[in-house]
Amino acid sequence: MREIYVAHAGRVRRTVARVLGAQDPEIDDVVQRVFLAALDGAAGFRGEARLSTWLLGIAARRALDERRARWRRTRWQNVTELVGLGNAPSRPDLRHEARVEAERLLALLTPEQRSVLVLKEVEGHTYQEIQNMTGARISTLHARLQAARRRLAAGGGRPRDRARRRESV
Repeated sequence: MREIYVAHAGRVRRTVARVLGAQDPEIDDVVQRVFLAALDGAAGFRGEARLSTWLLGIAARRALDERRARWRRTRWQNVTELVGLGNAPSRPDLRHEARVEAERLLALLTPEQRSVLVLKEVEGHTYQEIQNMTGARISTLHARLQAARRRLAAGGGRPRDRARRRESV
């Protein structure tokens, strides 16, 4: 495994850096996870592709997993931005107000609209993943997401301006 690491670590690192960004502090951790995944999955390597191709595929998937995980960790900030409240305020009391307002706006949605909106825009799932979770066709998911966005726009007015005014007080 050491020889494989020495031979391929540079390309794996460049692939991860392209997905995460060249200055990302998690690059080395993701590279380490790539080689651990390769070690775990070595028995499944059938040799149909070059070893480097297989490793770079793992690298791309692990880097994308890291990006999705970051997206999910910031989900409430994403929700406030999504429903038109702008960036999450820095003061704790205003953050609480923004979260309450976001919940109020999300309550305007049907359960189907809310689930696709949260799964796609907040949790960062792909339409295919949401289809697998819900059983709804992708075209139906698109329609529900568009309806949710329209309903949020109609029900929210311009809350972003209200949040900015409160932040400046």
